[in-house]
Amino acid sequence: MNNMLKSHEGLEWFDFWADFLSQSPFYTGPYKEELINLIKTLGQSLLEGDSCIELSAPVLNLNEIIASVDTQQAVDKPLVWDAPYLYLQRYWQLERQLAQRIAILIQHRMQPIAVQPYLALFNDPYQQQALTIGVNSSFAMITGGPGTGKTYILTRIVAVLKHFQPELRIAMAAPTGKAAQRMQEALQLAFNDPALQQANLYHTDLAQQQTQTLHRLLGMGYRQIPKYNQEHPLPYDVIVVDEASMLDLTLAHALLNALHSSTRLILLGDANQLSSVDVGYVLADLQQVEVLQNYRVQLQTSRRFSDQAQIGRFARFIYQVDQPPYLEQWLQQVKPEIIKYHDLCDVILQENNTQQHLPIDWVGYYPIDENSAPSEDALIYQKLAQGYDSYIQAVKKYRLGTMNNDELAQAFDGYRILVAMRTGHLGLERMNQLMTHYIRQQLQIVEPGEWFEGRAVMMIYNDDQLGLSNGDIGICLKDHLHSEQYVVYFPSLKRVIAAARLPQSMQTAFALTIHKSQGSEFRHVAVVLDKLAQQLLSKELLYTAVTRAKKMVSIYAHAQALELSLQRKTSRCSGLARQLARCL
Repeated sequence: MNNMLKSHEGLEWFDFWADFLSQSPFYTGPYKEELINLIKTLGQSLLEGDSCIELSAPVLNLNEIIASVDTQQAVDKPLVWDAPYLYLQRYWQLERQLAQRIAILIQHRMQPIAVQPYLALFNDPYQQQALTIGVNSSFAMITGGPGTGKTYILTRIVAVLKHFQPELRIAMAAPTGKAAQRMQEALQLAFNDPALQQANLYHTDLAQQQTQTLHRLLGMGYRQIPKYNQEHPLPYDVIVVDEASMLDLTLAHALLNALHSSTRLILLGDANQLSSVDVGYVLADLQQVEVLQNYRVQLQTSRRFSDQAQIGRFARFIYQVDQPPYLEQWLQQVKPEIIKYHDLCDVILQENNTQQHLPIDWVGYYPIDENSAPSEDALIYQKLAQGYDSYIQAVKKYRLGTMNNDELAQAFDGYRILVAMRTGHLGLERMNQLMTHYIRQQLQIVEPGEWFEGRAVMMIYNDDQLGLSNGDIGICLKDHLHSEQYVVYFPSLKRVIAAARLPQSMQTAFALTIHKSQGSEFRHVAVVLDKLAQQLLSKELLYTAVTRAKKMVSIYAHAQALELSLQRKTSRCSGLARQLARCL
């Protein structure tokens, strides 16, 4: 949606829309200015992810252009009043139809399977509950924080279903290419667990199970029109969606609209993470509906982070802290290391020079002075760049032929810089420029041009012809047959594509926005929070960034930015939960 909501000469789409709808034949009344302001307010809310705005009462006498649900009149006008919410008709219809599809889904009764013999696969009662719901329900939501075993329990659900229904057709998808890749890796590890063999639950199909993006699953091309829909449903008996917190209203509607009434739907996710960048807060809304609590399990125990693990404690603290002084409480309770330049260099050096990765669980905080001099900024850039020293060594090994494509990609995923905003001296564009300069310098690359061996790039839209999805990340390599040419290896697809075939809009990806990092995991994450990004900062943003790390988190932040991140919880205006309550 937001791709269509672009400004033109300083004006947003809703400025034109407001002017258009306030004229005949849509509206001929005396309240033109009031109507224009109302539509602009609604349009701005859509840009911020709301599907509607909440009003205390209907505004003026605008029946010419606003359909009222309360009066049972036909919803055939540009705006819809569904007290206390005002919508553009499109988003009211999307919410209503999505609620209706979910109602149809949960009304379908599955043939019951006795899961009691398989509960012994788990010591965790919440995972046992998830198995029961996942196997015997047409709809299931399995939610929980990082390392709580969402993918682990999913593989057991699928294995039990395949045991009793060997011909079951299963699709597994995620909203982004990176999330789909992580899902694939986690699934294969879990499917190879000897416990499945011992329980006589292993099916040969499991080893071949592939993941894909939701856009690819639905057959969405460049125009974003799904190939599959209500008249032409997806040919699967079970559909699993990972990272469901990233589902926006339009994509969720497209998915539910393409399901056969007998298809099972399993959603995995963590509603504490960032919601979609587009309109809607679907997973969080679904979790609020009382009737759907029978179809939801919130996993509690993290296997990745122990109760005393620094990263785990920090992640929990982000949502537990509810009163000031936020930053001071973090420094007292979680007790991150207040790092200085040489301290962090020592940590990184120790990490990079160790043959086997250190068992580090470490959170460091580098406070950025709000009035820092350029020399201080240079030190920050230097520290951030040194995180890539291990990757630089891997590129050198690749050049010597002692490392393959996948090993290089794994080395690249050892570290990532995550930023809150695109612009500014701590933003995405500047950070990628500086990291590119540092890596080229360390690799002694002197030839001109944007392509060089070791450059990481990211696709920013879906391209059916290339088979690439928005968010797919690749690494530039020399073509083995033509050393003067470059190719890009995409580990999520196990594919090599000539760099010359890729669009010029490919973005360098040494630094990512926190939004784009969702669904990814890195050994060491450097989180950069700029006070200039205050409109973007929230608990969800900080939590998402921190939980991308498996071993190390380095926070570079202005105190004001960190305080805001710990203080502000995202709240989106949506009527989906109420629409669901009506249908159910």
